Amino acid sequence: MKIIKSLPIALIFGLMVSTASAQTESRLQKEISSVESGLIPPVRFVGERSWDIASRMKFYNIPGVSIAVIKDSKVIWTKTYGVVDFESKAPVTAKTLFQVASMSKPVSAYAALKEVELGKLTLDTDVNSFLTSWKVPENEWTEKEKVTLKNIVSHTAGFTVSGFPGYKVTDPIPSAVEVLNGGKPANTPAVFVDKLPGANFRYSGGGYTVMQQMLMDIERKDYTSIMDEKVLLPLGMKNSTFAQPLPAAQAEYAATAYSADGKPVEGRYHVYPEQAAAGLWSTAEDYAKFVIDIQHTLAGKSSTVISKKTAEEFTSPFIESFIGLGLFIENYAGAVYFCHGGWNEGFSSYSIGSKTSGDGVVVLTNTNKPLFINELVRAVALTYQWPNYIAPANKILPSTSQELSSYIGRYRADKYGLIKVYKENNKLMAIQNLDTPVELIKVGVDTFAMHDWDFKMAFVKDKATGNGELVQVLRDKTIHARNPKLNEDDIIPLELILGGHFERGVKAYQRAQQEDSGHRLLSEGFLNGTGYELLSQKKLTQAIDIFRVNTILYPKSENVYDSLAEAYLKAGKRDKAKQNYIKLLEINPKNEKVSKILETL
Repeated sequence: MKIIKSLPIALIFGLMVSTASAQTESRLQKEISSVESGLIPPVRFVGERSWDIASRMKFYNIPGVSIAVIKDSKVIWTKTYGVVDFESKAPVTAKTLFQVASMSKPVSAYAALKEVELGKLTLDTDVNSFLTSWKVPENEWTEKEKVTLKNIVSHTAGFTVSGFPGYKVTDPIPSAVEVLNGGKPANTPAVFVDKLPGANFRYSGGGYTVMQQMLMDIERKDYTSIMDEKVLLPLGMKNSTFAQPLPAAQAEYAATAYSADGKPVEGRYHVYPEQAAAGLWSTAEDYAKFVIDIQHTLAGKSSTVISKKTAEEFTSPFIESFIGLGLFIENYAGAVYFCHGGWNEGFSSYSIGSKTSGDGVVVLTNTNKPLFINELVRAVALTYQWPNYIAPANKILPSTSQELSSYIGRYRADKYGLIKVYKENNKLMAIQNLDTPVELIKVGVDTFAMHDWDFKMAFVKDKATGNGELVQVLRDKTIHARNPKLNEDDIIPLELILGGHFERGVKAYQRAQQEDSGHRLLSEGFLNGTGYELLSQKKLTQAIDIFRVNTILYPKSENVYDSLAEAYLKAGKRDKAKQNYIKLLEINPKNEKVSKILETL
């Protein structure tokens, strides 16, 4: 027998480390490959294949991507794909800067919460107590309830102006006060309260601009410096900045922004003086440091910026179940995640982190295709088995043409909405209001699932009346909504307008507004969005009619006349457009943008 002498302990240890390192590297490469080949829709079906990242980037025309994957509250890998610019074909690198857009908001809220812990702000006090350069305009709503910091960060303050288009690099850039006042050279309306503060959620970048000015008034510094001192530098986010416009030294690392139609943004990207709402430039790895600090703080392992108690408030529901004090909340059967997305002109982004498991991911892109981002996030969640995040795949069951025909009909949705179920090419289809039609795929008795909606639809008979209804069931088996089947003569207001019955439709909307003044489907924002969806579908007459309804229901709003005038212009009706722009100026004579438009008319 041949005897092998023992190897030195140090050498044995070195071999073990090398082997372990190789195994770790091999496992990591398999995980990366799994993510790259595992892009999936919101709902999976047995037997369907996933997509790979290269084909989906081509499908969506994605220029560049940067991703950072978080496990056990650590970045375990980062990777970049594609190009900074289609023209130069320069590859995206770990140092490539992206505008994270509205993902700036939770970082800004973090700084505000830091000020609360330092005693410079309070969460429940009238914010006008801290504002000096500008004040929230007093009106009937603020007389009833004052706006607080809690309201601002949770989008429950009732502020106007949901988002900002940004400015060309050659445009004059307004100050935050000019943005708030809606005065020259700002390109958005004034920010003010037009609903009861603290009542419910309405997304408002305008509110975050109020917070931006408040922090500058308190600290007496520019916002870029405040955010450097309060959040970015303490968290080691050295490749991130709120500077707007971007300084030359950092601009060389910036990705070129591409709009949804694939065209580069003029000047490569827009400038956002609304820094708190949309102004952060970052990398995926850098932004992941922010996500990880939230996780560490929740676990009691960090107090770098805020305390564990404040972090719990930051990531827990306030007024609405889906929003905390600056972050959105998703609860999957007890597994809670905090998240936020972003959309600037030519940039889309998303970040998510688990409150307990230490999982998470950050994805940044230089175009506006959030569906791609969602697919990539699901690939990460599936690979790393995030608790309860990905639902099991559904088994597709056979169905007959006669069976599918039995479900056809119109169903009332959320009282003033409509779900239409119909058959097309022997497939059962459903469309809600003006949304994109979806296929209903049988997965159980009278039960159907969809690729893009993460809940099931069940067709049931009401035992008491015998009438049919469409029941929407969430993943945790709770009933989201019951949608009764409509008779032929039961027509919702939206149908009347779209069917050309304008006078009847207006009266129906007015009756509905008297009964349910705060209903989502009767809101100015919903009707305005419906009008613009019709414009995008080239249905000009129907779009104009919806905008006309909005002016009747909300006659004191600048925005409704602006939208109607825009629709009239698209229809070539310049006189009608002029009339509505004049009405807008009667409400706000200081609207210089509209004054300039009128000069051209």
